[in-house]
Amino acid sequence: MGLEHPRQPAATGAGDDASRVQPGRLRRQAAAAGTRGAVLWPKAGARVFDTGRLPVPAPLDEIAAYYWWVTWRHEQPAPFRQQVLTNPATHLTVEAAEGGILHGRPVLGALVHGLVTRVFTVDLPVAGRVAGIAFHPGGLAALLDRSVRELTNTVVGAEELFGTGVGAFAEQVLMADDDEARRDVAVTFLSAHLEHRLEQVRADRGYAAVRAAVELMRSREYVTLAPIAEQVHVSERTLQRLFTRYVGASPLWVLRRHRLQDAVAALEAGEGEDLSALAATLGFADHAHLTRAFTQVIGVPPSQYRKGQRPPWNSST
Repeated sequence: MGLEHPRQPAATGAGDDASRVQPGRLRRQAAAAGTRGAVLWPKAGARVFDTGRLPVPAPLDEIAAYYWWVTWRHEQPAPFRQQVLTNPATHLTVEAAEGGILHGRPVLGALVHGLVTRVFTVDLPVAGRVAGIAFHPGGLAALLDRSVRELTNTVVGAEELFGTGVGAFAEQVLMADDDEARRDVAVTFLSAHLEHRLEQVRADRGYAAVRAAVELMRSREYVTLAPIAEQVHVSERTLQRLFTRYVGASPLWVLRRHRLQDAVAALEAGEGEDLSALAATLGFADHAHLTRAFTQVIGVPPSQYRKGQRPPWNSST
């Protein structure tokens, strides 16, 4: 469900050294955010969550990035609100919650989460667990040989995409003793679907171009689309068409999302005192452009986010 996170890095220094943007450290933070997503206001959930991830074996790793889990428990009577600036990815999840409601729909069960273009927000009941497989950008589309555009900003029952056997799969995941066992159940389920598509996935030039383009975007060496398209040997128009089909969003959106994740990681690490320097490091034209882009998505400007302030309409209830 997009909660595919270790906790954000804490500030490691004080004074000028802590607040100065350090490109080497920012690149390391960017690499983590680019594969894990950026948890917003992470301190609020520090005592609520346990989360982690495990690798998936070959050949499933050709479409799936990793297995992840999150469990939570809190004592407050109202739901706990968690928010994540997620990656450009789709997820197959098995979810269970005390009270039986998540994302406005009943769970226990298996779900598919499409890419989330806004901040992913979920109000969590007292306790629950989610086990998930994060697909590589384009991985689910390559597996199913269909566009995932219609999945963007939606959650659907997994049976709509994977057909019969989903119920038994969800039961096996929920009955497994630990997360290694749950991972193995998910790997077996998806590998059975991949078996008949593996050669087509490997020969899918569109999927390969999307994977290569996303890796370039994560590297933070590119701030415009033209050189990315050139590197993957397609036109910008073709790149747009491929991302719509395989990712569910435009390549420009993906590029901007990674840059905003970088900004969140830097602010959480205490490196955002000089917003002009941060903007320059991330490839924004100036401080004003960074502030506008950040506020539009997160709901508060970087200066307020750095202080732990949430939008008044978006606080934990």
